[in-house]
Amino acid sequence: MTVNSTAVDTRARVARRLVAVLLVLAGIVACVLSLLGARAEALGDFRFLVTMTFLILGPGWAAAGFLRRAPAAHVWLLAAGVGIAVSLLVAQIMVSFGLWNPAGALYIVTLLSVPFLLRHAVVAQ
Repeated sequence: MTVNSTAVDTRARVARRLVAVLLVLAGIVACVLSLLGARAEALGDFRFLVTMTFLILGPGWAAAGFLRRAPAAHVWLLAAGVGIAVSLLVAQIMVSFGLWNPAGALYIVTLLSVPFLLRHAVVAQ
């Protein structure tokens, strides 16, 4: 049984939308947990996982959402690469200017990424 290209495109769009929504939720949860100062064992581990997932994939997925009909592997690689690059650049800027504030960087990256992620959640290409 073969699947026509329209069905594959539709599944890919739904998957991209779902990932965008999950990354928006991850960014918001990471910011809320940061504001609450969650450092307890289980909650601290959860905060770490959510924050790292968002910082590695969030900014990159916001950029990768503008690709048209790119293979899934390209989207995921671009998302991870851009996310890591953004995190490293923000960290380097904070170190260079002596303004080390990881929580503030998380808030700024989330503030800049979430509008694009929401756009991609509504209009997946």
